[in-house]
Amino acid sequence: MIVFLTLIYVALLFVLMRMKVIPNTKAVWSTTGVWIVLLTIFLFIPMQWGAPSGQARVLTRVVQVVPNVSGQVVDIQTKPNVQMKQGDVLFNIDPVPFQQAVDLAEANLVRIKSQADQDLEALKSAEASLRQATAQQDLAQARFDDDKELVEKGVYSENRLERRESDLDQARAAVDSASAAVRRAESELGSIMPDGKVAKVAEAETRLEQALWNLDQTTVRAPVDGYSTNLALSVGHRVVNLPLAPSLAFVNTAETRPVAQIHQIYLRHVKPGQLVEMAMKTRPGHVIFGTVESVVPVVSGGQVQVSGSVAAATQVAAEPFMVRITVTDPNDNKFLGPGSVGTVAIYTETMGATHIIRKVMIRMTAIMNYLNPAL
Repeated sequence: MIVFLTLIYVALLFVLMRMKVIPNTKAVWSTTGVWIVLLTIFLFIPMQWGAPSGQARVLTRVVQVVPNVSGQVVDIQTKPNVQMKQGDVLFNIDPVPFQQAVDLAEANLVRIKSQADQDLEALKSAEASLRQATAQQDLAQARFDDDKELVEKGVYSENRLERRESDLDQARAAVDSASAAVRRAESELGSIMPDGKVAKVAEAETRLEQALWNLDQTTVRAPVDGYSTNLALSVGHRVVNLPLAPSLAFVNTAETRPVAQIHQIYLRHVKPGQLVEMAMKTRPGHVIFGTVESVVPVVSGGQVQVSGSVAAATQVAAEPFMVRITVTDPNDNKFLGPGSVGTVAIYTETMGATHIIRKVMIRMTAIMNYLNPAL
């Protein structure tokens, strides 16, 4: 741009010399250097602060799709590079072994519930026998105490007391036997959960829920809005639930955002909400409008790598910061596929007089995108 303005200045000098308005001397032509210095100091340097520019790139997330269960692929519904919604079916895993696991879990739950009912009835019966034996023991103890007092008074003979003592021993033995039966019934029944449910029944229900969940996971769905790419999956392929072996790559279009690289010295006036213009290679001759969404407050140079040694001194370089951009017109997003590049300009609240030059430069860049394939 400075060359373009200098050429205009030189053309103006030439016209004025031809019109005899100014003399054709070396001193007059030397003002061209002064013109370049003035443009640099009073226009182009302030423009970098008030309307910083940098390279733009469209970034997105690529999700590695890993199924939650392992098995053989029986059906593939996703198509390469075809847009899908979150929850749409990508592919299906053979559900037969998982349905069998559900059937087994359901049968086991029925059996466990039946056993638990029987154990509950046995426990109730044992507790009733214990109560009856305890009552008989209390009665035998009372009779023994009464006869003992009468024997001490000489009313009854010692033989009567011996019979009462024998009855009391039998009652105590019956209580011990009933108590053991209660413990056996409680052991067969198992533990009781805080909500009153039998533990083994709760365990069987949990196993059934896990089996049903595994069966549901045989249908692998799109994790977000986007599309699959580089689809190498085929029917008959065996997939595993290991993060080191993803089944396919799924491009997340819900978070596709253009970002601009702005040098640190020009970042001081950049704030969210400011106007942005972009000249993208994917849409030559046009300017895409947007606003600053946020400034990513960290670059790779600010990351500390964890290691067992003291960090060595390295050459420090001023890396540009990333500025996230929101596109104003949603229709422009179709020109902003992940990996698209271009040039961006951010118009801050300072140096407003220089914004017009930056606007001209962006539009010139947009036109040059018809011819220049490089950045």
